[in-house]
Amino acid sequence: MHLSYYTLALPALLVTIIAQIYVKVTFNKYLKVSSGKNKTGLDAANEIKKGENFSVNIVANQNSLGDYFDPRNNTVAISSENVKSNSVSHVAVVAHEMGHVEQKFTSVGIYNIRRFFIPVTNFGTQIGYILFFAGLMLSRFELSEIGLIFFSTSVILSLITIPVELDASRRALRFIKKYDLINEENIPRAKKVLNAAAFTYFTGLLTSIVNVLYYASILSGRKSRK
Repeated sequence: MHLSYYTLALPALLVTIIAQIYVKVTFNKYLKVSSGKNKTGLDAANEIKKGENFSVNIVANQNSLGDYFDPRNNTVAISSENVKSNSVSHVAVVAHEMGHVEQKFTSVGIYNIRRFFIPVTNFGTQIGYILFFAGLMLSRFELSEIGLIFFSTSVILSLITIPVELDASRRALRFIKKYDLINEENIPRAKKVLNAAAFTYFTGLLTSIVNVLYYASILSGRKSRK
């Protein structure tokens, strides 16, 4: 008898909800706190780009909380709020994305490994589902086992993502101090914003593990009834 999905998922869901609330509360709290400097998130991005000589394009993104770095075309997108705001939260988020830029241009090993695993995981997840359920339908459980292995690449990607994001946050704090983007007294607050965001990646790992365990329990139950 395989484990109930809810038996596995409810604890993970609870942790995820707590993480989301924590991130939102922390971000909104320091959204109301000025960095103490007359520099918006966009200003911060441009200053880091110039100071570090990064060959990236910085563009405004109309989406709320739509900050990201696309390494394929070396573009840093800054959300509409960050173009205008100099809050601790907004500057910290932009500095984090610039941390990812530095990871690429300094060829950080774990960052490059993650980039490699993104398409691998996308393919593995799709083909994994197909092989897993095809194996169950045909009672070819070795096929389901192969599908489960492909599907498990999502856990590897989630595991790799954590040190990548933590490293980007560490670099962000260095940029904040180096370019005097936030007052000294507000730097601990910026660190709280970055740490809160990192918490969500731990919950992502937990969710990936839960999904794999659930499908593994289904396969085990079907094999035991064979």
